[in-house]
Amino acid sequence: MSLTIQYIIIAIIFIMAVYTLIRKFWPNKSKSQSGCGQGCGCELTKKNANNI
Repeated sequence: MSLTIQYIIIAIIFIMAVYTLIRKFWPNKSKSQSGCGQGCGCELTKKNANNI
């Protein structure tokens, strides 16, 4: 393979890895946050209340 093609493949792999890391740590706006996030268990009570 040509050296240019190898650099293009490496660049694509690098960009995909950076995109994956950014997506993992970027706050997700589509998911609704349940509970208060303090580990008190209130999100469990909300889920149980919806199942009743």
